[in-house]
Amino acid sequence: MSPAGPARCRSGFTLIEMLVALSVFSIAALALLRLDGFAIATTADLDSRLIAQIVVQNEAALVATDAGPVVRGASSRAVANGGRRFTVRRTVSPTDDLRLVRVDVIAVEQGGSARAAMTFVKRVG
Repeated sequence: MSPAGPARCRSGFTLIEMLVALSVFSIAALALLRLDGFAIATTADLDSRLIAQIVVQNEAALVATDAGPVVRGASSRAVANGGRRFTVRRTVSPTDDLRLVRVDVIAVEQGGSARAAMTFVKRVG
């Protein structure tokens, strides 16, 4: 024992320790909120890109399976898919082999940033 009296037993946290702990917790919580918002935005972007890719694949299948004559040049049309509207641009250009044409298909979401592209070769003769 000390001459001043019995030793004081310390239990619990001081006010400063509590404030530090709360500030560390709040910084971690804010970081998690930002991460959650980023994850939601990324998911929405991936969803838009996926639908744009589906639109491109559908257009490519239409061109590839069309038995009619292939019209060379560029064309554009509006397509709705998955509740979204896309502008689809198709460019058909000749290749060195006269039996083949190159087909470029690009889908761009109207009012959005999603886009997808595909290039393939089609036999014409």
